[in-house]
Amino acid sequence: MATPAEHMWNEFVEKNNITKGNFQTRWFGQQDQPDEIDRLNDLILHGQKRSTSKPLAYYAAEQEAVPQVGDYYVLLNGEMKPVAIIQTVVSELIPFLRVSAEHAYNEGEGDLSLEDWRTRSSKKFTELMSNYDSKFSEDDPIVTEVFKVVHSEG
Repeated sequence: MATPAEHMWNEFVEKNNITKGNFQTRWFGQQDQPDEIDRLNDLILHGQKRSTSKPLAYYAAEQEAVPQVGDYYVLLNGEMKPVAIIQTVVSELIPFLRVSAEHAYNEGEGDLSLEDWRTRSSKKFTELMSNYDSKFSEDDPIVTEVFKVVHSEG
């Protein structure tokens, strides 16, 4: 029996005649903070949040693949139920201090400025990397990703 995420994916593939590709499940925010996941999903589903970023060292620590252009993800809500499918359209490795104002704006959080993004992201990345007994530096490379919603339940 297919999981709800597999069911959503299978319907999407059939409707759009996709012959290649598979998906992973994904959510934005910490899994133990479902309200934050739902808040971020609302930003994504309303078109305000179109990008994200994480330190490259995070992917190595998690042994997780860096998002690649064309990758599909079934987006999960705070209850870990599927709400949409997103696709990566840009994936770049950029030094933290070279992340653009456009990328910061497209992350859709805070006041949308580069200065605010740097302040929030430096704090967030420092906390994130401390989970792996690693320090974050503003010289570190960051994976910046732009995605689009290709299917949603609503």
